[in-house]
Amino acid sequence: MTFELKRIGDVVEVREDNELVSRYLFNSRTQFKPYFYPLNAPSGLCITEDSPEDHVHHRSMWTAHGDVNGIDFWTETSESGKQIVKIVSIKDMEDFGIVESNEVWITKTGSPVIDVFRRFIFRKTLNGLRIIDVEVDFTASYSDIKFGDTKEGGIISLRVTPSMREVTGGIIRNSRGDVGEGECWGKRAEWCDYTGSVNGKTVGIAIFDHPSNLRYPTYWHVRAYGLFAANPFGISYFEGDKSLNGSLIIGKGGCLRFKYRVLAHLGVVDSNTLNKVFIDHCRIGG
Repeated sequence: MTFELKRIGDVVEVREDNELVSRYLFNSRTQFKPYFYPLNAPSGLCITEDSPEDHVHHRSMWTAHGDVNGIDFWTETSESGKQIVKIVSIKDMEDFGIVESNEVWITKTGSPVIDVFRRFIFRKTLNGLRIIDVEVDFTASYSDIKFGDTKEGGIISLRVTPSMREVTGGIIRNSRGDVGEGECWGKRAEWCDYTGSVNGKTVGIAIFDHPSNLRYPTYWHVRAYGLFAANPFGISYFEGDKSLNGSLIIGKGGCLRFKYRVLAHLGVVDSNTLNKVFIDHCRIGG
């Protein structure tokens, strides 16, 4: 079997051909939110960072938003909400490894705000390309839900490892041909890629939006210090115009679904190859 997924307590370990791909950490007693760490490129090089000193709430690969009915699920303070994992299911096959997570996001006093379902499909590595398809469903089970206009969020969020940061020589680029934080931050694009060096080897990670997603192509909250997130809500910040409002209300009982593709890769991957991965991702229905 190519993939092997094993649960040990509040951790799910994902291996491909006995090589560690990632670990899903979901201890709701000690964590504000579940997340994947480490996230390894093919050959076992870790390309993400957990809880850096400058932003301790950045958790390798995670989902969060800073204003859900006024509750902050982005930072980790005494006032922040928490993401509580209720059920985790795993499945491993020859070409796939799947982790599914049912969560309830709660206030600091324990009141439920919103239900969230996330699915991560780890696909067989080919030619130095490791694909993870990500699905996120938000369901307004308890009341109407308002996602506020804030840059502090990412439906899919990454924090790249220190040696990959743009400030240490890494390169940010997007599908529109823009390069660097100055050109890519707050801009809309079908995909964005962050490439740098780990232990002397060139590696990278890309995120692909999906045409079925809200406000496709998404805005990118991507920073030279290593944050890398897709955020369709912070329009007033990204456009630099406070007259704009990127908030969104979901009526009680309604659902908002997102689909993304994450690509961990060895070496520099040219734009033509990234566009092909994007087109293949688009073939997956909304």
